[in-house]
Amino acid sequence: MNMTDDAAFVKRLVAEICPEVLNWRAPNKKGLRVAIIGFGKMGLLHSGILNLLVPGALRSVVDKSLLLTLGASRIIGAVKFYRDLDKMLEEIEPEVVYVTTPTPSHYPILRNLIERGVKYIFVEKPPTVNSEQLKQLISIKRADQHVMVGLQKRYALPFRHAKLLIDNEAIGDPRFIRASIRSGDVQGPTTRFDDLGRGALLDLGIHLLDLLMWFFEVKHVTQAEGRSIYTKVDDVFRAELVAEDGAKVSIEVTWSDPEHRVPETYMEIEGSRGTIRVTEDYLKVKAEKEHQLMNNKKEMVLYKPYYYQGIPPVNLADPEYTIENMHFLRCIHEGLEPLTSIESALKVMELVDSLYERAKRST
Repeated sequence: MNMTDDAAFVKRLVAEICPEVLNWRAPNKKGLRVAIIGFGKMGLLHSGILNLLVPGALRSVVDKSLLLTLGASRIIGAVKFYRDLDKMLEEIEPEVVYVTTPTPSHYPILRNLIERGVKYIFVEKPPTVNSEQLKQLISIKRADQHVMVGLQKRYALPFRHAKLLIDNEAIGDPRFIRASIRSGDVQGPTTRFDDLGRGALLDLGIHLLDLLMWFFEVKHVTQAEGRSIYTKVDDVFRAELVAEDGAKVSIEVTWSDPEHRVPETYMEIEGSRGTIRVTEDYLKVKAEKEHQLMNNKKEMVLYKPYYYQGIPPVNLADPEYTIENMHFLRCIHEGLEPLTSIESALKVMELVDSLYERAKRST
């Protein structure tokens, strides 16, 4: 595809698959108060993106580390740092709270925030350790409270384009899906996942399962197997599943692949009239017939730069993180339910539980 000749097509496409970019407006609520709980890698990332999208909105940070809070408070004067969550909630009364702490702490923190009536909450993935915890949170949440989960692959535009192609039958009926998510994060013995009790499937694979559930409504697990390499949990997980429409799905999840310095999510969708291959970085389509979502062509290859023209220049991480935050802020501005709400994530967490249960029976 020639970027100059097809610029109009790309612009129309992005407008359709990513209204967050086209209709972006920062929340106009004067004095929006945002707090972040957990100031590790993801806390720092979200705080940086928020500061560029809505300057001055971040009011407070909670972290247990005395060294971190003391040091950061001397460098970042506009933000108040706390070690006690309840004290922060009483003094700041934030309207928006980001939870970026380790997964085992999510449930008690989220329950506290929901019971205190915080209206907008963002929690990094996975939202809880299991689906039962998530059900309990949903049961106590008020209708006017919104909790969004950081399943940011739904905000990666190549995946959104792929879903639109499937929904519009550009490749016919999906028959076989081969999907994987791989990273090289764990390359030696570690005990840091012992408390979690679950491994790569929950911590990393939840992104892949969310996409599969969003695309195909995966319903049945036919085979599942987890394997430990460096930890006491699953470092590799493989499974076979069946989607609602009968399509067969094969997945592999690993965080111990030395060839992947950064995570890569891959989906190959074989349909009755064509094939889609898609990652965060590209989309490749071959179809029997021309389609308007392929600019009236039978074959198309689009890379990341095509999709992300015009988004706010927040170059702190992959663009999907910026769009994810733009979506959350748009939901705050317009009172919308987030695309990746905890209600939506419940189906994914139930699938996670089913996969672990099947793998346990297989051993």
